[in-house]
Amino acid sequence: MTYHSLETADRSRHFYLDGGAGVPVILLHCSSGSSSAWTGVIDGLGQGYRTLAPDLLGYGRNSPWPRGGDLGPDTELAIVDSLLDSCGEPAHLVGHSYGGAVALNAVRRFPRRVASLTLIEPVAFQLLRDADELDDWREVAALAEQHIALTAQGHDIEASRAFITYWMGSAAWQQMPTAVRDSVVRTMPKVAAEWRLMFALHDDLDTIAGIHAPTLLICGGRTRKPARRVMEKIRSALPETHHIEIADAGHMSPLSHPTVVAGAIRAHIDSVPRQHRPAA
Repeated sequence: MTYHSLETADRSRHFYLDGGAGVPVILLHCSSGSSSAWTGVIDGLGQGYRTLAPDLLGYGRNSPWPRGGDLGPDTELAIVDSLLDSCGEPAHLVGHSYGGAVALNAVRRFPRRVASLTLIEPVAFQLLRDADELDDWREVAALAEQHIALTAQGHDIEASRAFITYWMGSAAWQQMPTAVRDSVVRTMPKVAAEWRLMFALHDDLDTIAGIHAPTLLICGGRTRKPARRVMEKIRSALPETHHIEIADAGHMSPLSHPTVVAGAIRAHIDSVPRQHRPAA
């Protein structure tokens, strides 16, 4: 795997990992992550796949996100669009957490260029608000409001601690190496922008039901309840999807269980008949 850069239509430059040869697979990482989060999954996929893993805006080798900067619903798609172009054929799209939310949007915008979709707990929490799942929505909204307030005041370390604790447990922050904590702190303004975008979105299940790409849903058995409810809502809208639960995994299964995740993705991709893959 080697890093490359691409230039989007607005002439901005972005970085991505590219390696292997064969069926193209685009992997979109979670909030506060980077392309390197997929290393274990890429290794688990093995040969026969060309894997492309971008650093999403504000992450990895890309420029930091400006504090207070707004994020539009399609802003992230310029990177996905360019990677899809580079594949030369429809690609298999995989997204985890925030990357899953981006993947959901991408498959709706570029349906003929996506051969299949794998969603690992996409943070489409607006589905809970719009479906009147108010207890779960309030839980997430409280975290988001706290995060937005802390980063607006420049309290990025406190925002990082709360964010990591919610998703990974109370001990996770203290157990992180200093360099990893510093990397997380750097990303807090971007995470705040993603929370603000969540509040602005009003996706509905009818829109998701219009997705025709073969879809795999992966959920951790020990994940947060709002994340599980989002998965259940998507599954209800797409009843023909495949679904697996990794019993002892939390929200971060691509990092904690990369071999299992890779095996599920590989089986899903290989199950898509060639004649059902959309034309470019």
